[in-house]
Amino acid sequence: MGSRVTILDVASEAGVSRQTVTRAMNDMADISEATRKRVLEAAERLGYRPSRFARNLVNRQKTHALGLVVASFRNPYYTDIAADMLSGAAKRGWQVMIAAPDGELEDVLGVLSAQVDVLVGHFGGPEADLREAGRGLPVVNLELVSTLPGVHSVHVDLESGIVEAVGALRERGARRFGMVDSAYTQRFSRAYEPSPRREWFERAAGSQLTGVVVGEETISGGGQAFAELLRRHPDTDAVLMFNDLMALGAVQNAHALGIDVPGRVRIVGVDGLSLGEAVDPQLTTISLDRQGIASNTLDIAEILAKADFAPIAPIHRSVRTQMLWRGSA
Repeated sequence: MGSRVTILDVASEAGVSRQTVTRAMNDMADISEATRKRVLEAAERLGYRPSRFARNLVNRQKTHALGLVVASFRNPYYTDIAADMLSGAAKRGWQVMIAAPDGELEDVLGVLSAQVDVLVGHFGGPEADLREAGRGLPVVNLELVSTLPGVHSVHVDLESGIVEAVGALRERGARRFGMVDSAYTQRFSRAYEPSPRREWFERAAGSQLTGVVVGEETISGGGQAFAELLRRHPDTDAVLMFNDLMALGAVQNAHALGIDVPGRVRIVGVDGLSLGEAVDPQLTTISLDRQGIASNTLDIAEILAKADFAPIAPIHRSVRTQMLWRGSA
């Protein structure tokens, strides 16, 4: 059995944009009769039938839709971004469809691409592969810089935040720096690849770096990796954890091991989760501007809408981080 025919297949067959297909299929204005006939004939040849969601969306209101791929529903950082995105989209009159990459990312984007105008998410891998998986729809990549037409980005300047954190820790007396990095790449049967966060941290720490271990991006994974770091490098007196979830595990494990935080070792997370206030001592963290990420993403989406979602040159926006000094450092 062949794959389901989508609106993008019809657009390609008729030589028009996705939006033109929508106008033709729903008898909307701003389209010539000749173009409408060409689209309907293409749809008939391919056996295309609009999805129930698409028909309801058009009937409900003439609006645009954004497809948001949430990297993990188990990490509050990503669900907080989704909440900010939903809130901001509602104020601007955009619809949002949310999906999670439980299977192949190509399959997820393929499903969303038939229903939305823009794809948004924390995507890795080559941009050309991402654009192909999105079947020609514009993509907004979160936290990475884009270079390919049709792939846009909202970049988080985390490097300067890490440099600021290391400098401030030195001023507070830290002299031996260690890090727990994410083992995320190993989930895909690939060898571990150092994250950009690790590379930035190692440069900032310089000769004062004690070592780096990797762990799963969970509370328990962070706790275990933190304990392993201190076992290997007991002179470490400041630790950067890959994210706040892992940092929460580090604080918990420090209690279990009888390690004074921040007296014996200072612990810093990355994300800025409010959950960091629920541990004792409260978690110091490099806070990422989630509202800034959402608002800049929607700004890009509206620029793309004015361009009829054509594959224009990359639009790049950047947001900065902020240190939230709490008790753990």
